[in-house]
Amino acid sequence: MAHVQKRGPGRWRARYRGPDGRERSRTFTRKVDTERFLATVEVDKVRGRWIDPALGKVSFEEWAERWMATTVHLKPKT
Repeated sequence: MAHVQKRGPGRWRARYRGPDGRERSRTFTRKVDTERFLATVEVDKVRGRWIDPALGKVSFEEWAERWMATTVHLKPKT
């Protein structure tokens, strides 16, 4: 389950476990933003729409290479 942790003056940390079991965290300046973020994460997990934040760090070049490897029916001009 997710929880909020005070990290000093004006710093709040949201901690939660992803569906893969790994613990993740994110820091905010307002407690209300932290709670809102955690609520969104929990709803996304229940609905099956949760996305691993680390996947957003894949460069376009790396993604394009993976995609090109899976498309075998394209002509070279594509």
